[in-house]
Amino acid sequence: MYSSEDLERFYFQYQSEALPHGESLQSFCVKHKVPYNIFQKWFKDTRKKVVEVEVEGIPVTDSAEVSKTISQAQRVSRSSSDTPVRIWIDIRISNGLHLSQKNLSYPDLVRIVKKLEGLC
Repeated sequence: MYSSEDLERFYFQYQSEALPHGESLQSFCVKHKVPYNIFQKWFKDTRKKVVEVEVEGIPVTDSAEVSKTISQAQRVSRSSSDTPVRIWIDIRISNGLHLSQKNLSYPDLVRIVKKLEGLC
């Protein structure tokens, strides 16, 4: 039986290895002995849960990092209201764990990600 994690890894492998060469998903499934109907059902059930995220720029925390950040990253244009950005995350894991945090600052988000990395 294939777990959701197995199928997710398989889909990532397909996107990185076969898709750039124009290979169909069905032929990739056959080549790797993964039943296409199982993969298709998993993909249909999960594709709307995956959201593409684009990050622009890096938040600056102290004056020593300002010079490094300006040389390394593009400047981010600020909106007319210079209110700080608050972050809301909602993570659902295939084992049933649901993590939801609202009103996070960037340092709070970094702290949560570091804790989650420790679990992996």
